[in-house]
Amino acid sequence: MSRKTTAVIHLAAIKHNYLYAKSRVPHAKAIAIVKANAYGHGAKEVASSLDSTVDAFGVACIEEAIALRQANIKSDILLLEGIFEESELAVAAANNFMLVVAGQHQLHWLSDYQGDHRFDVFLKLDSGMGRLGFLAEAIDAAFDRLRALKCVKQIILMSHFCCADELHSSVTQKQLAQVEEIQARFSQSQKVAVSVSNSAGILAQLYPQQDFIRPGIMLYGAAPMSCDNDLKNTMTLTAPIISLKTYQQGDSIGYGATYICENQRLIAVVAIGYADGYPRHAKTGTHVYVNNTIAPLVGRVSMDMITIDVTNVPKVKLGDDVELFGGHVAINDLADDAQTISYEIFTKMTARVYRQYQDN
Repeated sequence: MSRKTTAVIHLAAIKHNYLYAKSRVPHAKAIAIVKANAYGHGAKEVASSLDSTVDAFGVACIEEAIALRQANIKSDILLLEGIFEESELAVAAANNFMLVVAGQHQLHWLSDYQGDHRFDVFLKLDSGMGRLGFLAEAIDAAFDRLRALKCVKQIILMSHFCCADELHSSVTQKQLAQVEEIQARFSQSQKVAVSVSNSAGILAQLYPQQDFIRPGIMLYGAAPMSCDNDLKNTMTLTAPIISLKTYQQGDSIGYGATYICENQRLIAVVAIGYADGYPRHAKTGTHVYVNNTIAPLVGRVSMDMITIDVTNVPKVKLGDDVELFGGHVAINDLADDAQTISYEIFTKMTARVYRQYQDN
């Protein structure tokens, strides 16, 4: 490997974060969300590491689920957006996938299913997210129709918080009230399980009586809001210094000459850019870590390179590794400096970045 731009994936930390999520809602099963290539961490590797531990995995689409089965993943897998075509029902049955039913078309396809398989179905309520799911006025009819189908083994009421990362949000309270009311109505003859909490809801310990939680971003060491937590860093992104030059007062650095040296500065070029997934809009002053020292990004992020000021970094030399985020630069701090979110940085990590997996 000549260009040593590397993301070290800490699998033990992901397992720790999964168990921490379960500890926040002790009586619930936890569906580990590994969609979007496990948020850039590698879905097959992450799922293989967790397969003997998890209650289930969650993915966005059937292609992601099939890839896990082909990697010999044995745990239950939930299709978070359900099926996109009626023909996918046979594939879901053959692979024992759990389904989300979030619209009339999916309900109709399930009603027409002629196979022998019985599905666990997560009936999605749009309680305020304004995205997938049945509205409150349509959810009872959908529930009754599902309950009458011989191909449905279990129905779980499901919803998704839109503002759980805003503690004490009135929107979240309205969503909770709606879920509680509908669950109580559905459970008059037989208790219906419920799943509402994403990472923010888990960390805030909303709705502790639920049956399934869905940890996503927290598995990967990032909290969606500021709060005390026991999450561990799961990815350390590093890249080597490939140039070192001393610039004088008035010299410019990078595209657009947006950074002008105020005095003599030692500038390092680092082999990472937005084509690797480093955020293009990271601003001058964004922290990196090299030789036990925090140093600032200077100038614009290029496609393949960034420039950092290492004037105050001791014994810096060509080939030194620079941490872009990880144990010394928090992913959320980088996201703030780039006016984005940790989810986007993780999922935009490209194939050009070498992944190295560690179990310890």
